[in-house]
Amino acid sequence: MPQNIREIKFSDKDFPKILKEIPSPPKKFSIWSKSGKLPEAERFLSIVGTRRCSAYGEEILRKLIADLTPYGFGTVSGMAIGIDTIAAKASLENKIPTIAVLGSGLGREAFYPPRNWRLAEEIVAFGGAIISEYENDFKATLWTFPQRNRIISGLSPVTLVVEAPEKSGALITARFALEQNRDVLAIPGSVFGSNSAGTNKLIKEGAGLVTNVDDILKAYGLISDPDAPGGRVADFDLSPVENKILELMTGPMDVDSIIRAGQMPSHETQSIIGLLEIRGIIKKIGSDYVKIKN
Repeated sequence: MPQNIREIKFSDKDFPKILKEIPSPPKKFSIWSKSGKLPEAERFLSIVGTRRCSAYGEEILRKLIADLTPYGFGTVSGMAIGIDTIAAKASLENKIPTIAVLGSGLGREAFYPPRNWRLAEEIVAFGGAIISEYENDFKATLWTFPQRNRIISGLSPVTLVVEAPEKSGALITARFALEQNRDVLAIPGSVFGSNSAGTNKLIKEGAGLVTNVDDILKAYGLISDPDAPGGRVADFDLSPVENKILELMTGPMDVDSIIRAGQMPSHETQSIIGLLEIRGIIKKIGSDYVKIKN
């Protein structure tokens, strides 16, 4: 049994507000993490999909997670074999905080799937969390997986379905997300492939189509939608570091000048500059950047 497991009740301050808003939230859940709390991120994305993912599904998911790295994302998944496991591993590889929601208890003997125990330890060691609404010694059943899916979708405003056959459990998570008034995104696939039958159906029914990271950023209002009237940048909150850089830019400045003025690591500064440029807040003219949106 892991030593650093604690219980968080609905009435506790550490119970996530976003999870309180869903129909039938858990009354409590157990959490296995170094801090005893959920990891922090500017925004979370729930990721679900089939246990029998293809090379195509793995490749695009790994690319999307890598491309999300500069934008302050964390991920939520279900720890199952397949897409869930890839989401967790890719998050660790890209130093993105991740949360895994189990359909079993957190105890070593109950943990499911057992082959992912080492992965769970790595998630916790990195600063992520493993959570479950079931008692620590509770072994998974057929009904616990659909039940836990409402928590996966409930922990973030957007759920991404990567690959899913027509009767995939990932579609249950998508349905929960819609019932929770959350956005659903899906990655399209071949019309001849059974692994894409569910995702293609979701897109046909109105789910957001994802072909690159920009489609995810649009769902969070982080970049403009060119099809919107005037192609305006959507409203969003800037992080303290982003505000700091904007305050420094009293006139045209090149990257080196911004790095020196901000006294921040160059890679971090360059990532933020790139994000601000994508959002349409600053623009590059020659070798300098200027503010175009306040």
